[in-house]
Amino acid sequence: MRDHLYLVLFTIHFSTGCFLSSEQKTSEITGYTGGSVVLPCSCADPQSTANTFTWQFYRRRQWVQVFDDEKYSGRRVLFNESSPKNLSLLISGLRMEDEGFYKCTTEEHIISSILLKVKGCDLVENTVSTTVVTGYSGESVVLPCFCTELLAKPEKIQWMMYLENTYEEIYPNENIESHKDRVKLLNQTTPGNLSLHISALAAEHGGVYTCSVSSKRVSYILHVEDVFIVLAVILSVPLLALLPFIYWRYRGGRNVKKMTSDEELNGEQDNRDDVMYSAVVHVKTASTPAQIESNPAEHTEYASVKVKR
Repeated sequence: MRDHLYLVLFTIHFSTGCFLSSEQKTSEITGYTGGSVVLPCSCADPQSTANTFTWQFYRRRQWVQVFDDEKYSGRRVLFNESSPKNLSLLISGLRMEDEGFYKCTTEEHIISSILLKVKGCDLVENTVSTTVVTGYSGESVVLPCFCTELLAKPEKIQWMMYLENTYEEIYPNENIESHKDRVKLLNQTTPGNLSLHISALAAEHGGVYTCSVSSKRVSYILHVEDVFIVLAVILSVPLLALLPFIYWRYRGGRNVKKMTSDEELNGEQDNRDDVMYSAVVHVKTASTPAQIESNPAEHTEYASVKVKR
């Protein structure tokens, strides 16, 4: 008797079908272009399942079946196969056109409504019309470009270079031979980072570049300098700073040498001045008659005497 009662209650329980956990309520969910979003829908009772249910999107004043619309082809996934009470819808590769009202409906016509908002990529504009970036030959450079929403991936991104009076695409199509296998985006972890990395720089890579998303763009002027010239300039700066010191030392050495030479000359002159000649000896000859006078100057000899001071 008790077993029959449990069976009746079990049948009644499942005959009620799936009552949605958020029935008659509209929730709001935000997604980003290029990303994925889950629109939740589930049975309130974990023991119940939905025999039939649908997902619909409101477009042009009418409700359209999501699984009948080609625009969702390859981008929609349901969870009820692995979890029968989970009727949620996963939409990947979000686009701006996916924004709008969605509803999940069961066979009992119980509705769960969701407003999906999709944020796209608006470029962060330069504070000046054109920004100058300097790179060095043989090295790498990054030309920055960002979405205002870093989680938003643009549906289309182009990097162009102005060459021979026209713009040539270098990403995603490398139409310029000099840029092939040298450019890539830095958005592996952040979809909104559209910065361009250029490796193995050469002089021919210098020029005007633009990052374009939809109708917006940012521009850069890339200057490529020869690293050897830069090193020569850097190394010459300390030498130029030392030139006044070297000149001062040179002039100081000349002055010291001149002073030394002048002192030596003055010393020699003093030595010469110390030698004085004076009459110190008178030589007498044989006696002569008194009436004959000799000239004393004729018999005077001079001897040098060094006078010490």
